[in-house]
Amino acid sequence: MSRRKRKNLTEAEVEVEAPEEPPASAAESTGASEVDDRGDDSELERLQKEASEMRELAQRKQAEFENYRKRMERERGDLARYAGADVVKEVLPVLDNLERARSYAAGSSEEQLRDGVAIIHRQLQDILNRIGLTEVESEGKPFDPHIHEAVSQVETAEHPEGTVLSVFQKGYLFKDRLLRPAMVTVARSPSGDGEDRDPAEARSEAVEESD
Repeated sequence: MSRRKRKNLTEAEVEVEAPEEPPASAAESTGASEVDDRGDDSELERLQKEASEMRELAQRKQAEFENYRKRMERERGDLARYAGADVVKEVLPVLDNLERARSYAAGSSEEQLRDGVAIIHRQLQDILNRIGLTEVESEGKPFDPHIHEAVSQVETAEHPEGTVLSVFQKGYLFKDRLLRPAMVTVARSPSGDGEDRDPAEARSEAVEESD
């Protein structure tokens, strides 16, 4: 056999030994597509379920927040409405004693009435001091426009000018805040300067000096 024929035979044998793979059947392709579709549907359902759960959670949290806000508003309203309840409760014993004093007034002497009033006054003072009320220091002190209000002036050489001589109405502080200034009489030098000055004018000058 010639060399050329042997070569052709060898190529034919190779072609027989390595045939081409047949293409995938239509059924197999359809099956794979269905698997992919089922996978996509499952993933979509999972995402929809998660979205629904998150929506329900957000709605619950919103409802909880609204309930909390309403509760806080009620508590603030109650606090503002009943803020003075504790003080009133403290003062009730004083009211009781005043009612008793009225009942016994007809059969009591003047001295007994005076002593009873003094006891009730001291009781009320103790209660107010306990909750933070203090009296403004005035008599004998230098005039302070931040806590005193001058209602009159008196010429005197016995006291330095601007000294508080007497108190017409007491002033009070509640803790660190002024509730009411003390209305006072203030000493003025007898030199005659500013003899007819109005007390409000003297107070204005004192404010400027203090600033």
